[in-house]
Amino acid sequence: MVDVMASTPWNPKSKIPGSGATLKITPANSPVLRPGTRSPNKPSPYQSVLSLQTVIGTTTATPNGFSSHEPSRSFALCVGSAAILADIDIDGTVNQRFFRARPTATPVNPVVSFYNQPASPTTPDNRVRSVASRVGNSGGISPATDWADSSGARTWTSRERIKAVTSVAISPNGRFLAVGETGYNPRVLIFSTAPDAPRDIPLTALTEHTFGVRSLSFSSNSQYLATLGDMNDGFLFVWQINLRTGAAKLHSTNKCTSFIRDMCWMGQTLITAGVRHVKVWRLDSRPGSPSKLRLNSDSFSSSFSGNPKALSGRNCLLGSLGEHTFTCIASVSDCEAIICTDGGAVCLLDDSEGNQKLTVVKYVPFGLTSVTVAPESGTVWLGGRGRKSLKLRMEDIREWTKFRSPSPTSPVDLINPKGKVPTFISMAYLATHIVTVDSTKAIHVCPVESFGHGDDEETLRNSLVPAHRDQVLGVGPLKMPNVYEADFYTWSCEGSVNFWDMEGRCRASKKVELEQMAWGEDEVANELKVLRVAEDANNFISGDRYGVLRVLSAEPWKCVNEVRAHGTEITDIVVNSTPGFCLIASSGRDRMVQLFKKTEEGFELIQTMDDHVGAVGQLLFMNDGERLLSCSADRTVIIREKATRDIESSTVVAYLMSKVITLKVSPLSMTIGGDPDTLVLSTIDRHVQRFDVASGRHAHSFKATDFESNDAVVMSSLTVASEIPGQSPRILVGVSTTDKSIRVYDFERDALLTKEFGHSEGVSDVILLERRKDNTHEVGRILVSTGLDGVVMIWDLSIQQQQAQELSQGNIRDEEETPSKELVAAKPPLRRILSRSELAGFRQDGLMATPTPIREQSPPRLRKKTSRYTLTPSLPRNTRNDSPPPLPNIRRSPVPVLDPRRSPSPPSPKTKLVNAVNRRSSINNLRNSSIDFRSSTRSRNATPSEFGSLNMSTEQVCRTLRAYRKKLHSSIEYPRGAKELERELNLTVHALSERAARHSPSPDTEVDSSEKENKDNHTGNERQKTNIRFFIFLYQYAITSAKREIDQSRETDAIYTITIDQVGHETSFEKSFTGR
Repeated sequence: MVDVMASTPWNPKSKIPGSGATLKITPANSPVLRPGTRSPNKPSPYQSVLSLQTVIGTTTATPNGFSSHEPSRSFALCVGSAAILADIDIDGTVNQRFFRARPTATPVNPVVSFYNQPASPTTPDNRVRSVASRVGNSGGISPATDWADSSGARTWTSRERIKAVTSVAISPNGRFLAVGETGYNPRVLIFSTAPDAPRDIPLTALTEHTFGVRSLSFSSNSQYLATLGDMNDGFLFVWQINLRTGAAKLHSTNKCTSFIRDMCWMGQTLITAGVRHVKVWRLDSRPGSPSKLRLNSDSFSSSFSGNPKALSGRNCLLGSLGEHTFTCIASVSDCEAIICTDGGAVCLLDDSEGNQKLTVVKYVPFGLTSVTVAPESGTVWLGGRGRKSLKLRMEDIREWTKFRSPSPTSPVDLINPKGKVPTFISMAYLATHIVTVDSTKAIHVCPVESFGHGDDEETLRNSLVPAHRDQVLGVGPLKMPNVYEADFYTWSCEGSVNFWDMEGRCRASKKVELEQMAWGEDEVANELKVLRVAEDANNFISGDRYGVLRVLSAEPWKCVNEVRAHGTEITDIVVNSTPGFCLIASSGRDRMVQLFKKTEEGFELIQTMDDHVGAVGQLLFMNDGERLLSCSADRTVIIREKATRDIESSTVVAYLMSKVITLKVSPLSMTIGGDPDTLVLSTIDRHVQRFDVASGRHAHSFKATDFESNDAVVMSSLTVASEIPGQSPRILVGVSTTDKSIRVYDFERDALLTKEFGHSEGVSDVILLERRKDNTHEVGRILVSTGLDGVVMIWDLSIQQQQAQELSQGNIRDEEETPSKELVAAKPPLRRILSRSELAGFRQDGLMATPTPIREQSPPRLRKKTSRYTLTPSLPRNTRNDSPPPLPNIRRSPVPVLDPRRSPSPPSPKTKLVNAVNRRSSINNLRNSSIDFRSSTRSRNATPSEFGSLNMSTEQVCRTLRAYRKKLHSSIEYPRGAKELERELNLTVHALSERAARHSPSPDTEVDSSEKENKDNHTGNERQKTNIRFFIFLYQYAITSAKREIDQSRETDAIYTITIDQVGHETSFEKSFTGR
């Protein structure tokens, strides 16, 4: 029965019921809110490019992620967010090319989305409605106007970043490579496979699918491309491809909600196979059919000159295979195809008469998951569970169709949910070799003559392409020369260790044997977490999830020592080698830091450091082992100093805690910032911070932002590279756990130089390697990244200075037009705060040189300090508009006393006083004054206490003497400086007496002053005398108290009465005693 879409107008809303395609969660940005395209930090005069050179491993997990082209001996694989197009030489050497495109990449041939057509001013709405009306009347697919949405310029949200590639397809003519993405709003990218074609700019980008692309397939004449979305997407599209330009136009479409395992063209018909599903889709015959299609680019206009037709499809009768899952398809001719099931059934689909027929021709004793055909020889290779293979001939298969369909005669090795049996998921015939990919992500390139004989374990072992087949947890550099002649090594969670050179060639593969607990199914499997190499590259130190520390020799590869160092997972290991012995420090989630000493004789624990209260994340040796740093989840970084002691002709080493750096959030990664005393930290608040280790002080920090948006990311695996004069500045390399990117920053300017995406899962580690370029003095830098997707990527880092004309192109911002030197406005402001002694010197000089007695020239903002001795705010001061009567009250406010030795006042003193009061009022209105709570008399008469002034120093001396007297009462010791204290106090009393004599009023001043000012001066002199009596009493009392304590006379307390005349001389002195 043919499934044809109804003739009634079809509403595109039914494409995805309740889908988000009709809603744009992120609206188009306005010109004002659009973020800048550069880093918000200081601009860098350098530009950087991070290009992918080599990929080790694959992420292909289904037959849809593998495709082949037999004439060119090439095949395509999925690798993270990129696709690999590999060619095989006659000797089996594999050469790779990589294709990937950023979300912002503009294709060569823009395609206007039929379902998400943008509302353009050049395309009126009535035209869209008229097209919809015509299609509705013809029984085709009609786009509703509510699907039209503005897809103009806007920034990419977090859901629209680089996406994983899950499906690939090579056109039969070998000219195009189609790549399908997964996730939100996926794209189908069509690249040109020409050697000189760009690998990051697609020819065409198709965006009709909304929830992932499951499968891609080119027709046999390369003129049609079928794209199938995930089950949530539910649509099958057929695109017409221009063979000259690669442009695409939607030809036909229909719903397909079955779970599809594979899709393949058979002539001009499309076959989909899946769970209890085999369906044949036929293209609608109309003018401009594929057989008569002209290779004219005008017929592939991106405008909607024609509307897609309904793709008609008809299900095959399954019969006894109704409960089977059809796993793979291989086209034999334009009317024949081989289809296999997971139950071991080999079927032939015959469509020679236009009436499809599915026939079971053979059962095999294992489940089938992959198939490939050699058209010239008519040979069919089958692969299935347990990596079992079988070779058949097409003549035998056609002959078996004449007989009755066989029934299963032997039990089939069905899927064991609890088992981990490796299974072929795809295979391809490439003239001289068979390429297979299994469920463990292992790639095999086998010779044709040695494959297909049942159990091919020996052949597969010898033809394995080196790569990790599980999560790669780290990478480490190796110093040359070493026994493996390798530049770096990688390790995976299952214990495999591979050694590589910078070209990606595997030099050696080793295995770290891990112990597994047999306590039960709930026990977590052991994993290799850390692997470090010693300085001489002759020993490796590993740590696993169970806390076992092992020392392995490089040649031969074996375990030399092992010890249970931690109760839980080991998080980091650092090694410091010195002549004679080697120090090994390990950290774990049990909060411990263990220090071991390895010598030629043995391996012993010398110190356990239990200073953290959280899991210790990383360790770091600094200054050739003089310092040991550890960072923990308890938000601290502990700095320990090395201490040694000689005992019985041996040296004992220990690390003593010297400083603790406390952070606001937990640190993630740390490294040395070029300077031996500079520590670089990344924290979970998305900042990168620098600390001076010697002082423990924070030096600098910046937020790891993006130049494409304001989003910040969390950094880890930090590495700081030194400057290359004339070529590269100091750079900071790290990985982002937020968006799975690799980032390179200008270390001095905090500017993001470049970032790249490649891994489909989290990036676990990254290192930076350097090498000299051939016949040049330039230094080339290589980045090696590892991911949890099991892929190792080698990147080439190129940094060069921007030319002046590049910076001035277009409408460049002013800050980018400035020279590369650091801007003055970006520098920190200058500061020079004067000390109290310096301020006191300025005040004394001003007091001697200024004849005006109105007020002292003190900085107004320093008066704010008087609020420390206040209780309640004072009433507001009078302003210039106030009436004259309140002037006496203003004069009683805490202002400096009038100098009795001042010069005669001007003829109109009243005006001068009013101006002075107004000036004080204008200053006092800028701040809140307060009332002194000590005494009302002192509040009216004393001068304001200011830092550095004589009054402030006097008060400080008084407080100090009172505190000293209390301490003297409570102590029984004899003060060693008692004589000196007595001498100083006597000199102070003498100086106070002389100061009082100098400030006595002269007759000339009294005669020349006005009556009111004389009265004020007399009041001021009385205040000074009262203050002097009080100070002299305090000093005399302190002297006698000191003498009394020295003489050990502590039974009674003495009361002193001192009488002082107007000039400050002592006239009488009385002493009386009273009991306690």
